[in-house]
Amino acid sequence: MPTPTPAPRILIAEATDFSPAVIARLREQAEVDVRDLAPGEVRQALRDYDVFWFRLGWPIDATVLDASSRCRILATPVTGIDHIDEALCARLGVKIVCLRGEREFLRSVRATAEMTLALALAVMRHLPVAALDVEQGNWRRDLFRGHELFERTAGIIGCGRLGNLVAGYLVALGMNVFTYDPRPEAEVPPGVQRLATLEAVLERSDLISLHVNYHAGTHGLIGAAELAACKPGAVLVNTSRGGLIDEAALLAALNSGHLAAAALDVLADERQVTKNHPLITYARQHPNLLIVPHIGGNTYESFRRTEDFIAGRVLALL
Repeated sequence: MPTPTPAPRILIAEATDFSPAVIARLREQAEVDVRDLAPGEVRQALRDYDVFWFRLGWPIDATVLDASSRCRILATPVTGIDHIDEALCARLGVKIVCLRGEREFLRSVRATAEMTLALALAVMRHLPVAALDVEQGNWRRDLFRGHELFERTAGIIGCGRLGNLVAGYLVALGMNVFTYDPRPEAEVPPGVQRLATLEAVLERSDLISLHVNYHAGTHGLIGAAELAACKPGAVLVNTSRGGLIDEAALLAALNSGHLAAAALDVLADERQVTKNHPLITYARQHPNLLIVPHIGGNTYESFRRTEDFIAGRVLALL
C-alpha cells in the first residue's frame, strides 16, 4: 500500500486579525500553523514550511532564503513586493503569490485610495493638531483655518488602479485633475486630463498624490528638481512607497515653505524607523507634516478579501 503523501505545511507568520474562515479553508488541504515570528526565526521557518505567508513584516533575501530552504511558495497579500528578492526566488524556484497585476480583483479593494483622500483632508484641514489642541482644553477655531479641495487642482502621478480611483474621488469633489504616467497604454478615467510630462503636472497642482510602482527606475522619482518644479504652496501625499521620494529634499522643501505640507503613509526604510528619523523629528515640531505607519491598506475589509483571494492562489499551486 503506497505511503500517503504528507500534507503541505503552511505558516501564517503575521497572525494578528487573520481571517478564521481563510485559516479553515487552508486547513482543508494543508497543515497550517498560525503564529507571529521574531525576526531571528524566519530562516528556520523557511526551512520547515512549504508556504510562508506574511505581509510586510520581514525582508526575504539571501540571509534567510537559500537552497536549503523547504519553502516553495511565498504568499504576501500586497501589491508592492520590494521586500522580496525576486531574482533570488527565481533562481531557487520559489513562487511568489501576491496581488501585483491582479487588476480585476483589486477593483474591489479601495482602502489605500480612501486613505489617500483622508490624508489630504487631514493635513489640509489641520485635523490632527486641531483635535490635539481640543484635548488640551482649548477651543481655538481661528487657529486652524484650512483649505478646501473644491475647484483646486490635483496632480495624480501614476494612472494605475489606485491613481485612477483617487482621481475619480477628487473629480467627484469638484477638483480639476491632471495626471501623468510614462506608459502610453495607461488608462485615464473620465474627467481627468493627461499631461505629457511629470513637471507639467507638478507645476499646476495644489495637491500632488503619488501612485507609482516602486522599483529601481522610480527610486527617488520626486527629488530636489521635481520638488522645485512644484507649484509654491502645494501639498504632497504619498501612499505608495517611501523610496519614491528623496526624503532629504522633501525636508528641505518643507523647511523652506515651498511645499505647504505633506502627508505620508510610507517612509523609505520602514524597518529602520526610530523617533530620531529626520522626517519624524520634523513632524513632531511642525504641523505641516503628517506621517502614519503604512496603514493605507490596513482595513478589516481589505484584509478579509485579499486573504481569501491569496488563499485560492496558494491552494491552486499546492
